[in-house]
Amino acid sequence: MAFVGSVASIVALLWFAIDKLQPSTLVWSFLVPVTLLFLLAISIYSIRVRQENIQFRNLIKILHRVNHDYRDMLSGAFKNQPHDFTRSQYFDFLKRGEKTTLKSVCQKVAKIYTAFTHSDCTVTVKLITQVDGKSFCATHERSEELCPRDIGQPRQFELNTGANTAFDKALMFANGMISHFHSDDLTKENAYRNQRDHWSDFYKNTIVVPIRSVDFTKLGTKDASSEIGFLSVDTLSTNRLNNTWHLELLAAFADQMYNFMCLMRCEYQLEAVAVAPAVQPDPTRKT
Repeated sequence: MAFVGSVASIVALLWFAIDKLQPSTLVWSFLVPVTLLFLLAISIYSIRVRQENIQFRNLIKILHRVNHDYRDMLSGAFKNQPHDFTRSQYFDFLKRGEKTTLKSVCQKVAKIYTAFTHSDCTVTVKLITQVDGKSFCATHERSEELCPRDIGQPRQFELNTGANTAFDKALMFANGMISHFHSDDLTKENAYRNQRDHWSDFYKNTIVVPIRSVDFTKLGTKDASSEIGFLSVDTLSTNRLNNTWHLELLAAFADQMYNFMCLMRCEYQLEAVAVAPAVQPDPTRKT
């Protein structure tokens, strides 16, 4: 309706020019086409802005559901926890709860980016692990069930070796900015490296942010940051994900995940608790 109304207004203006102004050759050859193009551009832009506003209103509803998922899981894990659990059973319960909740969050975040970009998007949480002094990351949860990209090797991706550009760059500290990797079209990135074979069959436009906390007063030391993993969104279409507010939104979700995952892994502890002793972290759990 907005487009039809805009076209009708343009046609009415043209009709008025023909009927009343008796335009000259200069007007017909230059002014009228430029005016028509300008008005058409404004109408298309207004339609896009209206569509984006609708998606932002829908975002609020999904964002509420994300926080609802976190709240219910944390409440069940710490406020209403079953008293008949053994220590190992309780940690198993926390592990399952974390994965279930993150799966739900990934699916909701994927819906948000799919709506904003008008292209199917996949959201993934990857965990960082240490093996023989080397760092790797592997898929923890993904928005897509039985994703084809999870078939085959490698399942783990090297970090800080140059083998996986997106993860290496996302880990770099960016003082005053968001640490991230972004590309509008990965196929045009000459220096891009990825251990996954045929990665361009699955994604070409992506944003990757770390799930971590950084103490910038300790930069240069091993205690400067605490990395859990990565949060990424990607799509096969190019030039859909931007490095402005799309990036800010993904970083906000990553910050939420960091606190949630630290709580579920009992990594947040009080110095002293008068009511009950603190729950000790699971020593068998890898982070």
